[in-house]
Amino acid sequence: MYIKEVASSLYPWDLADEGVETCVDNVVEHSMVNSVYLVGIMHKEKRPLTSLFYTHNPKRKFYLPEDSRIYYRMDENNFKNTPLKPLYSTRDFLREKDWLDELTSYARKRNLKTGAEISHTFFDCEVAKKDFPDVLQKNIHGDIIDRYFCCNNDHVKEYMKAIFYDTVKNHDIDFIQTCMMLFAVGEPVKAPWFMEHDPENKVGALLGVLKGGCFCRHCREKALQMGYDWDKIVHDLQGLERMVTATVSDNLDSVMDNHLLMGSDLLETGLLLEYPSLYQFLEFRMKSIAELFKDIYAAIKEANPKVDFRYNNYLKFPELAGLDFVAVKDFLDSVRDSDYTEQYGNPDRFKRKRNTILKIRRGIGFEKDLIAALAPRPNATPEIIRESIKVLSTLGVDGLSLGHYDGATFELLDAVKQGMREAGIEIVK
Repeated sequence: MYIKEVASSLYPWDLADEGVETCVDNVVEHSMVNSVYLVGIMHKEKRPLTSLFYTHNPKRKFYLPEDSRIYYRMDENNFKNTPLKPLYSTRDFLREKDWLDELTSYARKRNLKTGAEISHTFFDCEVAKKDFPDVLQKNIHGDIIDRYFCCNNDHVKEYMKAIFYDTVKNHDIDFIQTCMMLFAVGEPVKAPWFMEHDPENKVGALLGVLKGGCFCRHCREKALQMGYDWDKIVHDLQGLERMVTATVSDNLDSVMDNHLLMGSDLLETGLLLEYPSLYQFLEFRMKSIAELFKDIYAAIKEANPKVDFRYNNYLKFPELAGLDFVAVKDFLDSVRDSDYTEQYGNPDRFKRKRNTILKIRRGIGFEKDLIAALAPRPNATPEIIRESIKVLSTLGVDGLSLGHYDGATFELLDAVKQGMREAGIEIVK
C-alpha cells in the first residue's frame, strides 16, 4: 500500500524545551515522518494530556498552556473588520519567536511538508465572556455555552477568515489544519436510572443536541434569511427538551413521556418524523457550517491557492455538530480523522476507527486525501500501534498522523516505523 504522508504535530513549548531540530529529527528518524505541523493556536488543557508527566522533555514535567494564544506573527491589518484581535503568549520563553517560522525553516532543510493547526478554540473564552459575550453560542435557555463561538455571528466569521488568511499568506506552509469546535452537541440523553443504559443509543446522542447550541439571535436572523420558521422550531424544541430532561424531582408531568421514549427502541428516523422541527434545526446548522467552510476555503485560496485546507475531525458523530462531509467536500482538500483508540488500549478492536474512516471517505470521495491518526501514547503498546497500522492499511487511507509527540515514548514512535514495514506501507515521494 502506498501513502503520501506521515505527519506529526509539534507544540511551541516542545520546540522551546527540546529544540526544533531535536523534535523534528526524532519524529523523522523514529517514525518516518515526512510532514510536520505546528499547533499554532492551542486550547487550554494540561500537556501531556494522557499521562502525568512528559516522557522526554528535559526542562519540565508538564505544561499548562494559556488559552487560545497565537504562537506566530500576525498582520493586525487583516483583522480590521472584527473587534476580535489576535491574542499572543505572555510567557517569556515563548513570546520572542515566531514558532511557525522556526519549525518550517528547519523542516524545509529536511525537505519536509509543513503545516499549521488552528486547534479547538481560537480565542480566549474568558476574554470573550467578559468583553464580547455576544460571540459565544447560547443554549435553548439563552445561557452562554463555554468555549463555543457562533459561526453565524459576523464578527466571529470575520475573525476566523482572518486567522486562516493571515496564516497562509505570511508563512511557508503546505496545509492548514483545524479541529475547531463547531456547534455544541450537548451531552447524550441517557435512559432513566432504572433502565439499562445503552452507550450506543443513537437516539440519546441525537437528543443531546437539545442541550447544545446555538439558539442565539444571530442564528435566528440567519435562519429567517434561509426561510426557516425559527420561532416555531425553537418552540417545538423547547417542549421536547423539557420532556427529555425531565426527572422525578423536576418537571414531573413529563417524566412518563421521558421513560417511554428512552425505554423504547424508536429509531432516529421515527423521532425526526415526529418532530420535523428537530430535522430543520439540524439542517440549518449543517447549512451554516457548510457556508463557514466555504468562506474559510475562499480566504485560504485567495492567500495562497496551493495551500490545502484540512479539517481534523475529532467527533464521533460530526453530523450532530453540523458537519456533513458531503456538504463540505468541495470546500476541503483533505481530512484528518482524530481517532485515538490506541491510547485507551484498543477496547473496541478498532471498530470506531474503521467506522469513522469509512464514513468520512463516503462523504469526501476518493479525490480528497484522508489522513488517519494514531496515538503512540500511554496505554498503547507497540503491538497495538502495529495492529492499528495494519488495520489502516486495509482502509485506503492516504496518510498517517501521530497524536501526539509530546506524550509519546520512543518505543511507541519506533513501533510506527515497524508497523508500516510489517503492513507493507510505502511513502510515495
